Formats: sequence, C-alpha cells, structure tokens
Amino acid sequence: MNTQISKLTRRQSRGFSLIELLVVVSIIVILAAIVIGALQKVKIAQNIKLTKTRLKNIALKLEVYANENQGVYPVGEDASSAILYNVLSGDFTGQGQEPTGEVYWKELTRVDPNLVGESNNRKVIIDGFLQPYRYLSALDIDGREVENVKNDGSYDLWSVGPDGEPKDLNTNPNVENEQTKDDIWN
Repeated sequence: MNTQISKLTRRQSRGFSLIELLVVVSIIVILAAIVIGALQKVKIAQNIKLTKTRLKNIALKLEVYANENQGVYPVGEDASSAILYNVLSGDFTGQGQEPTGEVYWKELTRVDPNLVGESNNRKVIIDGFLQPYRYLSALDIDGREVENVKNDGSYDLWSVGPDGEPKDLNTNPNVENEQTKDDIWN
C-alpha cells in the first residue's frame, strides 16, 4: 500500500510537462490576440462616430456663422481647419488667444487636446483620430468659385479618416485613390 501511495505522490508532485505549459500559453496568446483585435475595431468605430458627430457640430456652427455674415462661409488659405478654429472660436490670431470676435463654439476656447490641436503652428479642430479636419470654401478670398469643391455654393468639410492619409493639406478632395477611400465627409 505504501508503494502505491508514494508512486501517486511522486506523479502529482512532478507538475506540468513542457508540452502542457506550451499548449496553455498558446491558447492564452490566441485569446489575447482575438480580444486585442476586437478592441481595436471598437476603438476605430468609436473614433469614426466621434468624427461624424463633430462634423455635424461644425456644420451647424458654420450655418450660424453664415447666417450672421450675409450667407458667406469662412475662406481659408489651405484645406486645414485653421480658419474654422479662428472664426468659430473668435480668436482671429489662430494662436489660442482670448477671443476678440464673436464666439460661435465656446468649447474651442477651452484647453481640450481632444478637440483642438496644432498644425503648422496654427490652432485647428481635430477629429477622432487626432488629425485636423479639412475644410474648403466654395469661394476664394476674392469671391471667385474654387475648383474641386464637391458641395456647390458652400464648402467641403471632411476628415482624412483612420489612416490619416493624405497628409498633404492641398490634395484634391475629389480624387478617388487608396488614401481617400476611408475619408469621412459631412
């Protein structure tokens, strides 16, 4: 009887074999990869939703601005959202100063790194992916129509989407290519 108990005790005290440990570790790694992948998809979906919500909010603020300025939308020198920050925050310097003009969007005047960022040393409104929104007015500073604007008579407003491409602010927004397929439009 003692012999059977000592064999049983030795077998139990040996622990796990290397193969058993590798199988368990492999299963844990596979499950972790699945969970991380799912979480990344959820994060991207949340950022897309936030980006679309902000696009609608910016569009509403621009309508208020245009109604108070004889139907004229802000005119910028490039496709960045710097001009949007300037006119909607009332900070015409674009440097984050105290407002000197009418404030159409009070949240822009607060320090919120999830809403306001910097591009080329100018304050810009950022999307859910921390990229500046793109904005093109249908009219230039002299009142002439701008080419390559999708929305006739007003403006184009969009996000470059999850991939952050194209980086160039003056890329034609109407171009259909790999960089612009995931862009999010108002």
